[in-house]
Amino acid sequence: MEDLKDIFAKNLIRLRKELKLTQAELAEKINYSDKAVSKWERGESVPDIAVLKAIADLFGVTVDFLITEHSEDEKAIDELAYAKSIKLKNRIIIALLPIVAILAIATFVFVTLQKTSPSWKNAIYCFVMPLPLCALIAMIFGAVWRNKLVTFITVSLLIWLTILDAFFIIGFLVDYYALVFVVGVPIEIVIMMSFGIIKHKNKP
Repeated sequence: MEDLKDIFAKNLIRLRKELKLTQAELAEKINYSDKAVSKWERGESVPDIAVLKAIADLFGVTVDFLITEHSEDEKAIDELAYAKSIKLKNRIIIALLPIVAILAIATFVFVTLQKTSPSWKNAIYCFVMPLPLCALIAMIFGAVWRNKLVTFITVSLLIWLTILDAFFIIGFLVDYYALVFVVGVPIEIVIMMSFGIIKHKNKP
């Protein structure tokens, strides 16, 4: 069995390279010197438990993972899981960027409107009306990434948020028009049936 220092060294090198960090960059992130990182990776020493915890948190693994020897199969599985988690995080960030931009613009417009003509309706115009656009953006990303669950949820959101906008628009013209939400029920049923049919056709 390999020495604990060598096991930690191999795991640290692999994780650092997966994150595409240099020794200096890793050292900076954990507030240590690059010389110490170099010693760890050469198997000359192992950091104390507090530093091990900081390294584990940085790479999204446990302390036990850092000091445990892994077979090639385990490494492949770990690398795949790690890559998937990073990919998911990147996708979420990419999808949120345009939505956050829309909300930032909406906030700017809201503040401007409140200064010129204060009204509670400004909040609906600025924060409720753009919601279907946010749902549409999320739906496009779901379709591009071929994630049926995300696509289904965002399509449903798009329908109901559009109906919500229609409710407020009609509500500003007449006293009350809650029956507009009834229109969404058959549409939602059709959406659910459509996704069920798609899923059924994909079965061998």
